[in-house]
Amino acid sequence: MTKEQPVILWTDVRKMSKFHQRLIGMLGEDQPTSDMAYWFPYCKSIHTWGMKEPIDVIALDKQQCIMEVRRFICPNEVHWFKGAHSLIETVASSYWPLESWLGKPVIFNKKQGAPRENYHFDCSINLNY
Repeated sequence: MTKEQPVILWTDVRKMSKFHQRLIGMLGEDQPTSDMAYWFPYCKSIHTWGMKEPIDVIALDKQQCIMEVRRFICPNEVHWFKGAHSLIETVASSYWPLESWLGKPVIFNKKQGAPRENYHFDCSINLNY
């Protein structure tokens, strides 16, 4: 018998809902780390203009299930994700086996004490162990 265990993917997820946040995205971060991610709700395309490093992008459907993973998207590119409802950007070379979790829902839990306007979350996924 297996039990669903939550696995915390990123401990600092920033919800990018305002126009200027969505336009800048990860560009505004000097040193993004593997614990950080940027969540773009109601979004199905990204650009990497001005980026210095490649990124990984995870596309989610309306139920927030992983539907596609693209690794090492290089700077100065545009990518569309057909059928996506939201996107997650993170530093390239994430050690999580995201491709093997296609169809699994991700869960965004609001961080305790986070200012309302910043929308910081923990992001987890439930896995069978």
